[in-house]
Amino acid sequence: MVLLDFWAVWCGPCIAEMPNVKKVHDTYKDEGFDIIGISLDTDENRLRDYLKENEIPWRQVFSGKGWQSPIAQQYGIRAIPAPWLIDRDGTLISQQARGETLEQLVVEALKE
Repeated sequence: MVLLDFWAVWCGPCIAEMPNVKKVHDTYKDEGFDIIGISLDTDENRLRDYLKENEIPWRQVFSGKGWQSPIAQQYGIRAIPAPWLIDRDGTLISQQARGETLEQLVVEALKE
């Protein structure tokens, strides 16, 4: 199961959500939960600094094109954070997997 986390360092709600995302990742990563961050940042150094300072271990996709990022365009992302939770079969579970809902959805999907 993977969380495609469309986010950016300059996005206040994204940064506020990061401790929760990190907690869920740390709790369930050994059970098949993974995250791919899709950064809509344009400043690569700022992104790298944030990832290092906050010990964010999961992979990040960075194009430097912000809202014009090819992946953001492909998925029709118009607002962030946009956490898309996808199950093992590639089925979209939720496009709003945030807060307590994220962990609830992960737990439910891991049971299946």
